[in-house]
Amino acid sequence: MNDPIIGHTQILEFFEKTISAGNLSHAYCLVGPEHVGKRAVAEYISGKILGVPVEKLSTQPDMVLVEQEIDEKTGKTKMNIDAGQIRDLRLFLSQKSFLGGLKITIIDNAEKMNETSSNILLKTLEEPKGKSVIFLITKDEDLLPQTIQSRCQMINFHPVLREEIKTGIEKKGVDSKIAEEMARMSSGLPGKVVNWLENEEEYQQHKQELIRFISLFNKSFHDKLEKIDELFGDKTDHIASREGLQKILDIWLGVMRGFLHTNNGLREGKLKIQLDNKKLLKITGLIQDAKIFLTQNIHPRLLVEQILLEMP
Repeated sequence: MNDPIIGHTQILEFFEKTISAGNLSHAYCLVGPEHVGKRAVAEYISGKILGVPVEKLSTQPDMVLVEQEIDEKTGKTKMNIDAGQIRDLRLFLSQKSFLGGLKITIIDNAEKMNETSSNILLKTLEEPKGKSVIFLITKDEDLLPQTIQSRCQMINFHPVLREEIKTGIEKKGVDSKIAEEMARMSSGLPGKVVNWLENEEEYQQHKQELIRFISLFNKSFHDKLEKIDELFGDKTDHIASREGLQKILDIWLGVMRGFLHTNNGLREGKLKIQLDNKKLLKITGLIQDAKIFLTQNIHPRLLVEQILLEMP
């Protein structure tokens, strides 16, 4: 059952047994880091439940995906999953299934629901109508109201072993050397690798960002600022710009975690930076804090500058 998915064998086996026993819960909350494979698994399981391949889910009348939308008036990414989207979902779930089976909903980045949206969803979870399964996808369950958490079965996703990712890539026909490099840079997140296989440019950008981050060490603060100036992206779409910076910080965080595990310093070509664990932990903590504060009304440049000030 797990061939199309890299890793997460136990989770897939759990759902296989649950589907076979006809014992699916009304709501599941899939929790784990971005790119770990939560949405891929949710879509794969949805396809199994509905009896259609994943690539045809978007045309399946008993399947709905809810995610942040683009504002038609401004062309910018909406800050939240708004109340109208969840009201539409509630109406969809209240109607009979088109094909006579289960109705499936995936709410991606469920933490993006505002208070009103969450309250409407809570009513649906409290009073489920018809035969349906809801998958909430989030990077942190604590960003969801406790009342919603308590009505979902939690499924926790963890980074996948490097060898599992390498094997999964090789099964897709990728050269062993490239597969090893991708697995090493993925930080245990197979979703990144899947994106890279579909988008060579994105893969090269990731490599370049990794090199840039390491090159920030042993530079003056002025030089560091010059190197990161372009990271602040499109100043007209602040939501998209912050989400883009989140991706950059994910790369930085992956690098720091890798060095914490290996404890052998940072290296890029002939450049070698040796840091003690205290300094590594400090920088890692600042990056993690920046990712959190980016979701709040704090200026992104100030957050990044704090990281740069701590870097030698």
